[in-house]
Amino acid sequence: MTTGIIIGLIVIAFIAVTFYKKKSSAGQTYYPSTVSSTVDKTVPDSAVGFGYKCMWFAVKTDNKNRLAEILKLKNISDCNWQVGIDKAYNGSVFITPTIDGWTLACGWGLPHGDTKEGIDEVKSILQTLSKEFGNAQFFCTYRVTEYHCWIKANNGQVERVYSYLGESGENVVIEGQPTEFEQTLKLANTFSDEAKDEKYFEREDVVWVNEELLMQVAGHWSIDPTKLDDRQDIAPGLGLLGQR
Repeated sequence: MTTGIIIGLIVIAFIAVTFYKKKSSAGQTYYPSTVSSTVDKTVPDSAVGFGYKCMWFAVKTDNKNRLAEILKLKNISDCNWQVGIDKAYNGSVFITPTIDGWTLACGWGLPHGDTKEGIDEVKSILQTLSKEFGNAQFFCTYRVTEYHCWIKANNGQVERVYSYLGESGENVVIEGQPTEFEQTLKLANTFSDEAKDEKYFEREDVVWVNEELLMQVAGHWSIDPTKLDDRQDIAPGLGLLGQR
């Protein structure tokens, strides 16, 4: 009997730990590949849009190799958009060809920034990137839990952090002053004195973030990656594919 109870407790503990890991780490959720294994990733192709259910850095540089080095990528290889974006949604990191002076590094292999600790990790990377390249940004959006985050750094200093978790109806971290575009909105701030009033959550003038708004912020700050498919001014090219 005692042995059976012990085995039962071990099984319960294992299930609990497994559930916690899946719930607390968005990185456990990848997506089925939609690209045939026969596709040659070394053939330059047109830009492929991405952004939803993903995270990415936007850096003001055309130095993909240095960006890969700072992000500590390994197993690096040249890769086109089609394969790169597909792999990015399956745990790798794809560094895009340069667009309007910006290079994007996207994928589920990146830090998610979905906790205070995760945001601190992202901020540290942004400080390094912006110290070297001047301007670096981070975006993450995941509609399943309605988590949305954007962070901006200039010249080694993080100037703005805004993150919101719809699942709990609370902000995770807010730092710095709203940028010009953000000032046109009354973004929800559950840390504010106003939010102590329950009626705050019913006010029509308060803007609760969603993935579309995050893309607007990305577009005003640098590049809206969801619109890349529609652009005719981006020449076919190759980026870099790697893992962290």
